Amino acid sequence: MQRHGWNNRKLELEVALNDRLPGFLRALAKANIPLKKVKTTKNYVTFQTTRKHLSMIRKLRRKHHMRITIDWLDEEVILRNEWIVHIGLLLLFLVPLCASQFIWSVDIDASTPEQEEELQKSLYILQISPPFLKRKLPDETVIRQQILQDQRELSWVHINQQGSHLTFSSIPSPKLDTEIEKKEQPSHLIAKKSGVITHFNLTKGERVVEENKAVYAGDLLVTGILKQGEKEIVYGAEGEVFADYWIEASFSVPKKVEYEVPGERHYELKWKKDKKKKDGDWQTVKLPKWLAKYVDLSVTQQGITRELVLDEQSVEKVLLPLLHQKYVNELPPKTVMKREKLLQVAIDNDTVKGKVLFLVNENIAVKQAIYQGD
Repeated sequence: MQRHGWNNRKLELEVALNDRLPGFLRALAKANIPLKKVKTTKNYVTFQTTRKHLSMIRKLRRKHHMRITIDWLDEEVILRNEWIVHIGLLLLFLVPLCASQFIWSVDIDASTPEQEEELQKSLYILQISPPFLKRKLPDETVIRQQILQDQRELSWVHINQQGSHLTFSSIPSPKLDTEIEKKEQPSHLIAKKSGVITHFNLTKGERVVEENKAVYAGDLLVTGILKQGEKEIVYGAEGEVFADYWIEASFSVPKKVEYEVPGERHYELKWKKDKKKKDGDWQTVKLPKWLAKYVDLSVTQQGITRELVLDEQSVEKVLLPLLHQKYVNELPPKTVMKREKLLQVAIDNDTVKGKVLFLVNENIAVKQAIYQGD
C-alpha cells in the first residue's frame, strides 16, 4: 500500500507539440486526471498533476506514442506534507524537550581523590546519580546539609547547575595547627554553650544526656567516673558531643559589590626543559611517568571580576553563601552550618543591611577536671 503523502507529490509534465497531442489530452481528461497550470509554448505544452496519476499517464503516453519529460516539483521542498515528515518534526521537538528534563552528567571538583570519593558516597545516599529527572533533584540546602554532615573537614560546597550538567565544588575547612596534648588529669565533658544534642563521638566516658535533648551551658554531658556497685572508678571522659544551636548575625555591605569568579581553564603542554612557570599557572596535571619525563601539563585559570547590584534575591543567592563561609571559618573545626534563614533585609541608595540566622552543629563539649581527694 502506497503512502498518501507520497502519492500527492506534485509533478510537472512537458509534452512535445505534435498531431497526437489532442488525442492524448482527451484521454487524460477521460481518465479523470486533473491538469493544472497548463501552459503552451512554441514547441511544448506543460501541466501539473500528482504522482498518483503517473502510472495512468505513462500507460496513455505509450498508447499515443508521446514523449514526456517529468519534473518533480517538490525536490527542493524541505518539509513535504507526508506523515513521516510530521512524525520527524514531532520527534525533533519532543526528544530535546524530554532530554532537557534530565540531569545527564555530574562532576565533582575536589582537592583530593579521597574527598572526591567521599562526595560520591554522599551523592549516592541522596540518589544523585545520572541520568535522573531534574524534578527529583533535592533542594540545594538538603544536599549541602547531607554533604557537610558526612564530611566535617569541608566548610562549604558550591552547587552549580548548567542545563543538564551538575557540578559540585568542595571547599575544605581551614587547617589549624594542633599542639601535642600534654598528659592531663581525668575530666568530665560539660557543655560550653546551649543547644540540642545530635550525636556523640566518644572514646571514653559515660553519657549523662541523650540525643535530641536540650542542654545549657555548664551542663554535664559525659561523666568520667564509672560506678561499679558502690565503687567509683575515675576513668576520665574523652571525645566530642555535637549539638545544634542558632546564631544570629548582622551584615551591612555596599549595594554595588565587585567579586571575582574563576574563568575558563586552559591547558598548556610545555617541554620539560622549560622550567619557567607562567603567571596564572594554577596546578600541574599528573601525567604518565613515560610522558612526564619530557613534558609538563599545566592548568591556567584567570579570575574574572564582575559587578553586582544587590537586591533581595541576590542577597539570598550570593551574599548568604559568603556569610556562611565567613562564619564557618571563625568556628571550630568539624563545625557544620546546616541551614540559613534570612530574617530581614533593608536596601537604601548605597547600602544593604540585614540579619540572618544560622543553624550550627558544633562540638560543644569541653573538659572539666575531676578533682580527687588526697
